[in-house]
Amino acid sequence: MKTMTREQTRAQTRAQTRAQLAPALAIAALLAATGTAVAQQGTGGNPAAGMQAPPSAPMEVADATVSNFADAFLAVQKISEELSAELAETPSAEVAQSLQREAQNEMAQAVEEAGISVKEYNDIAVGMKGDPMLAERVETAINENR
Repeated sequence: MKTMTREQTRAQTRAQTRAQLAPALAIAALLAATGTAVAQQGTGGNPAAGMQAPPSAPMEVADATVSNFADAFLAVQKISEELSAELAETPSAEVAQSLQREAQNEMAQAVEEAGISVKEYNDIAVGMKGDPMLAERVETAINENR
């Protein structure tokens, strides 16, 4: 049996965490869809009217907010896993849609209970794609909060 060096172990842990964070982006999109629908109602149905250009510079996120994001991510991930199990046993599309709407609401509530807004959660999830330092901070916080 081969023993891994400390660096190989760290690299493997980072790769596993990144793989686990990929669903966060999908979940962020799911949560954003709920927020977009609300934003569209307030902007005359024009989704672009409520949207901001993505930041080009690295995001400045307080350590406490990163920790809250990690807590929210873990809660959202649990809800997502439960939803996947329920969807696997769902007999109809109507029931599946109902379960998805319910899960969206639960995810939004879990995010806010973690101490951040859904917008902050989405901003951080999207920001991680273009900000490796932020992604690394989030990975560390998630691993510490497990």
